[in-house]
Amino acid sequence: MFGLFNKSKDPEKNEGSKETFPEWYAELQESQQRWFAFLEKLEAKMEELATASIPELKQLLQEDEDLYKRTFHRVLSGINGQLNNIRDKARDTYEEKIDSIYYDLDSRISVLDKHHDLLSDFRSACSDRYNDFDDKFDYWRKQIEKTQERDLEIEYKKILDEYEAIKNKFSCTQCGGNIEIEKIFLIETYISCPYCQTQNTFAPSTQGRNLQNIARGLAEQRTAYLYEAFETEDKKERELYHQRHELSLSKIHESDKKVLSEIQAKMDDLEEQRQFVIKNAPKLYQVYLRAMYDEWNKITPDLKEHNEKMYQNQVPN
Repeated sequence: MFGLFNKSKDPEKNEGSKETFPEWYAELQESQQRWFAFLEKLEAKMEELATASIPELKQLLQEDEDLYKRTFHRVLSGINGQLNNIRDKARDTYEEKIDSIYYDLDSRISVLDKHHDLLSDFRSACSDRYNDFDDKFDYWRKQIEKTQERDLEIEYKKILDEYEAIKNKFSCTQCGGNIEIEKIFLIETYISCPYCQTQNTFAPSTQGRNLQNIARGLAEQRTAYLYEAFETEDKKERELYHQRHELSLSKIHESDKKVLSEIQAKMDDLEEQRQFVIKNAPKLYQVYLRAMYDEWNKITPDLKEHNEKMYQNQVPN
């Protein structure tokens, strides 16, 4: 992929060849080698930063008692800043060391020159290597961002455990009779004493109140496999479109009728698959959406009426 100076173009490897290469050829070789080596060092730094940070971030997220996880997000922001600095170094170096030499030579070498393809190959190879670096950057960025994904099942269990511990320990302020807390309340609520009918105010804990903040996220985590199925199907449409487009381009310079017929048959098959995906992807999304709202309603049944209105707004007419 990155072999700019392959065997057929390297004068040192073509003994007996009388073809001469321009003086700027060696400069391109050196620039490409330095660029590749530079990106390897940056990639090593990215990997070192990410592999050291990810376990620390996960631990910090679990230990941060702040409801809004401000300490965690402050540290995460700092790590993302370091990662972005590495990417910026790659971008700046590409512009300074690769683009500059390319545009300088391109302005002086005619496209009709027999050696102009060496210049084009240089830029393509360096650009491809840069794209490979960008792919690795995106990978590590996503891995770091994933540390924000709290295990909401753990938080939910803590809320359930707290509820079990307090549900039979609430007493009437008037007669002292025991009042069972029948469910997890999300807000301050009046509860009647079954003995004297006095209205008692029950105030849920901060942890109990937080249930409404994590309910949707927990429902989404539980139904993530359905959303992934939708996403996979949705991406197929673009993939099938590009495959069909490439076949269409291959017909331009083809004159053999048999080959053209075979190409067209493949294109028709790809289009049929694409149309199926276009219809099927929304169905898979609806399956996910319904399942997610069902889970949400199980977690916070008091919000079911409100949630169902939201669901109806998301259902296409």
